[in-house]
Amino acid sequence: MIDYELPLLKAIAENRAVLLSGTDQAAIVDQLIETLLSPVATAIVVDDLSSPEQEALDFLLKHGGQVEGPRFSRQFGDIRSMGPARLEREQPWQNPINPAEGLWYRGLIFKTFQVTRQGSQEIVYIPTDLLPFLNTKSSQSETNKSTLPVNPTTPPNITLSSFNRLRENVFRLLIHLQTTPVRLQKEGDILASDKEALAQTLLPPLHRAFTTEGELEFLLHLCQRATLLTVAHGRLRPERDATRTWLQATPAQQTAQLQKTWRADHTWNDLWHVPSLVPQQTGWENSPMLARSKILGHLSRLDAAEEVWFSIENFVAAIKQIDPDFQRPNSDYESWYIQDRQGNFLMGFAHWNEVEGGLIRYLLTFILPILGVVDLGSDSETTAPGRFCVTPLGHAFLQGQPPEENVSLKPGWLRVGTNFQVRIPAHASLYDRFQLARFARLESYENQRAIYHITQDSVKRALRNGVTPDQITAFLTRITNNQTPLAVVESIRNWGTRYGTVQLESATLLHLKHEAVAAELRQHPGLRPLLGEVLNSTTILIPAKHVAQVRRFLIELGYIE
Repeated sequence: MIDYELPLLKAIAENRAVLLSGTDQAAIVDQLIETLLSPVATAIVVDDLSSPEQEALDFLLKHGGQVEGPRFSRQFGDIRSMGPARLEREQPWQNPINPAEGLWYRGLIFKTFQVTRQGSQEIVYIPTDLLPFLNTKSSQSETNKSTLPVNPTTPPNITLSSFNRLRENVFRLLIHLQTTPVRLQKEGDILASDKEALAQTLLPPLHRAFTTEGELEFLLHLCQRATLLTVAHGRLRPERDATRTWLQATPAQQTAQLQKTWRADHTWNDLWHVPSLVPQQTGWENSPMLARSKILGHLSRLDAAEEVWFSIENFVAAIKQIDPDFQRPNSDYESWYIQDRQGNFLMGFAHWNEVEGGLIRYLLTFILPILGVVDLGSDSETTAPGRFCVTPLGHAFLQGQPPEENVSLKPGWLRVGTNFQVRIPAHASLYDRFQLARFARLESYENQRAIYHITQDSVKRALRNGVTPDQITAFLTRITNNQTPLAVVESIRNWGTRYGTVQLESATLLHLKHEAVAAELRQHPGLRPLLGEVLNSTTILIPAKHVAQVRRFLIELGYIE
């Protein structure tokens, strides 16, 4: 206060009913401080606050007594800058135009600047020696409140369950990349045809805005960050040890591992993947980890028991009210160059719903359902999901607790029919399914139960990848408790015995008029290595790959034109 102009000190004194004596500034400051730090005087002035002013004070108290100046101004108004002459002329303390000025001219709040990583930043604060007298019962209650102010809503007509989606889709990608070569281009991209084939392996989209291409991009990135995928000899394929460990883990552990991988991944910038936004690379940076941790933190504060539903828009509105700058610690809404799909720039706090709100909706309706953290709900098949529910695995993830295993879900034996179909029970080991999928093709999948079909082509695919018939039959014996039909075993062995024993090759016959010519050609040092089997005294087989070279030699020697 020693830096305040004398008219401002007098304004605060008048608002606090302090009779000043003298004109010495230091003495006036001392007189004011005595009143400002009086518990009784402070209680009286707080009781005299209007409801908006009390709300502004409680807001500061809830945030530890200080908050960024732009954020405070957006909610409670600007404190008009006035020189001494204007202060004396207009006397704004007599009729403050907003809650911020009401607190300012009562000496309850002050302003300063702090140096941050983003530069100098204005701060509105309550002095630390004044804070103890302002923690009223109402503000203490608000400060200690642990739940997010979002009320539950009615259950939706249609539930879009994310249960087991993450495990199933990652499994399908792993088996496709194990059995089908997918090579990367020089830029590290996957060919469009390979992307399409990978996308077709995934489960159908949860809802109409849930693009398969976007889910594939996220899952491939996630699997690489979890070290489940690697690049070897230009080919994208499962990393052997990490994949085996993941496949042999429990379902809850498999999901939790991938959830934690995303939470700690600084290389996936969620904001830059929001479908409705087009960020421009002009040098500005945002922290995906900061925004992600803040949104997950607010989700963890929901007062939600199992199967309690919340409105997506109400959740967005609650964050805008209590933590609008969750991804912008310096309240900078001017330097992030972001456009919408129509090319309009979304600069300023006025576009919060499009940018910050768009990011929250993207996480709630896309990323978190992929990860099994939330289920979605909608009113009809044609409407976009408007509600969400945190799943049991999502609760554990948000609270940072180990997931609970469902010990009652024990997989049974796999069954192989005489029609070469293999029925997979729900909750079957993904490791066993992975081994089976190497020599059988997926025929149907519903309610976590899968049916695979063993065919001659699918077995040949496994044989080409180095799997032997004995390994296949031994595996079937183990997973079916020695109940595999004998006809299936014999067919697999027959397919394996025949495979590779016959070879078709293209060749050219070289016909000669005299035996002497044949002997002459076979003795030629350049031709001899190129000639194939001698069928008779005047006929020699020429392999297809050597025909062009043999033709050149014969022309040079004058045998043909």
